[in-house]
Amino acid sequence: MGGNLWSALKQGNAAGVLAGGFPYAGSVWYVAGGSVAAPAFGRRVESLDKLFDAMTAGDIAFLGPGFYDVGNLIIPTSLSNITLIGAGNRGSAGIQSTVVGKEGLQVKANDVTLMNIGIEVEDTADYALNLLASRPGGTGTKFGSRFRAYGCKFEGPTGPAVLLNGDANYNIGDVLFEDCEFAWCGTGIRLSSSGFGVNTQIRIQNSWFHNFTAAGLDAAVLADWVVANLCLYDNKFDQQEDGTEPTDFILLSNNANTGHIAGNQFAIATNAAAKLTIGTGLMWGPNGTEAGWSTARPV
Repeated sequence: MGGNLWSALKQGNAAGVLAGGFPYAGSVWYVAGGSVAAPAFGRRVESLDKLFDAMTAGDIAFLGPGFYDVGNLIIPTSLSNITLIGAGNRGSAGIQSTVVGKEGLQVKANDVTLMNIGIEVEDTADYALNLLASRPGGTGTKFGSRFRAYGCKFEGPTGPAVLLNGDANYNIGDVLFEDCEFAWCGTGIRLSSSGFGVNTQIRIQNSWFHNFTAAGLDAAVLADWVVANLCLYDNKFDQQEDGTEPTDFILLSNNANTGHIAGNQFAIATNAAAKLTIGTGLMWGPNGTEAGWSTARPV
């Protein structure tokens, strides 16, 4: 998304295509960022912390270039099917919580999409992004499904940059991270089981894990069954800037975990290493290391 996005949106607004209010299209919001004011047309708010109070289900919001120093933001279950899009070049719009201990964004609703959004927190926060599933009261609507992130970056805490978990009545399901970054953290993505069950249909593809110290992908409780139908395709698991390897690249040891890990590249000499730990239910390969591509399971 280039810097001329506002001009393109102004033309679209003049043509009536951004009017919203149709059964299939909600309102379009614009949020100011840094020194960039939101455009005069359409619905707008001047700060990100006011956005979720203003939006309704089905809405779209464009975040102007800049980083919003807010934390503990929550997309509630009522805001289903919303989309947040960061304007400007890649990495130029997002959430940057600098307050000690404040998390970035927690998503409780179904069908939430993030595009070109960065989320960065300081190192004592529990996470930058949390996908939290629920089924209030144990009956009725289930929340925590069909989350999508495209071209986003999650970073900052000494714990997980991204945390997937549920409650006693439901689990996270049908998730896609595409062309994202997980960086400058302890763990890139942490999967946690809940009282209801495990994360299901989790797709992570064409993404870059780098400058993490503990693991690229792990389980909240190392011995737990945490995922069914994991699709980990065509990602790059890098070292830190100084060439230091993380403690683990993947740490999913429970044999009940299921899925397929293929097309990934690991910055390590060979896959015969303790830094790649997968249970027997996860299919492997081919994946690449310095030694080349191999279907041989890590040992």
